[in-house]
Amino acid sequence: MSFFTDAPRNRPLFPVPEQELFGYNGRPWVEPPHEYIVPAILPWSMPLGRAERTIVALRGIEVWPESVSFQLSVYSRDLLLDEPGEGLIDHRRVPDYNALLVGVLFPDGRRASSETISVPSATKPDQPVLRAQGLGGSAFHVDHEIFLWPLPPDGPLELIVQWLDRDIEETRTSLDGTAIRDAAKEAGEIWPGLPAREAHGLPVRRVGAQAMITPAWPRESQAPPPLPQPSASRPPSPPAEAATQPRRGAPLPTRLPRRAR
Repeated sequence: MSFFTDAPRNRPLFPVPEQELFGYNGRPWVEPPHEYIVPAILPWSMPLGRAERTIVALRGIEVWPESVSFQLSVYSRDLLLDEPGEGLIDHRRVPDYNALLVGVLFPDGRRASSETISVPSATKPDQPVLRAQGLGGSAFHVDHEIFLWPLPPDGPLELIVQWLDRDIEETRTSLDGTAIRDAAKEAGEIWPGLPAREAHGLPVRRVGAQAMITPAWPRESQAPPPLPQPSASRPPSPPAEAATQPRRGAPLPTRLPRRAR
């Protein structure tokens, strides 16, 4: 007897359009390659900052071939957030210097932090990239992912937190950058040889939530096509102003008149 039910299942009424995963875009500084790589795991767990009623802790590290993700959690005896999914730190928001701040200091002096808004770059940056986002949790416990590119060089990597509103002064924790680099060699590729996304060179415009590809935008210098002229057998149309005004006692129109194309 099978553990799972082997009876035929009804197909969904509105099936989701079939899609396929394209090859990796080759921009490791943008985000962790979750869809393409199984990361190496460093089970490092330790407090990064502590106050009487709040703890900021590291729960583990995911190491990718060219980047690293720190799994950071905040625990509190007081209410943290009404909506835990928003997170306490986010690379898309202007930071509050009294709120939770996270930063890293490389052995060679390079640094990155959540002090500024981090926007994905189309070209390879010349400075380290740190991007933080919330992963959910509860009213008293919130998880975050702290993405860092590139991998740190050999030597001590300092992970720094500060949260003045919660009485956590600047606290530095030293991590082994050499061990992080060595772990990156164990990260495995999931789908080798995927085809790259084809670039047709066509401009893409968005209409609501739907993307449309058009061969070219109309030039502003191009004049619109002439309006059709009324035929001789048909009486001339009334002026536009009179046509758009309802007669006395008639119900108001429910739709605006269409513009001539």
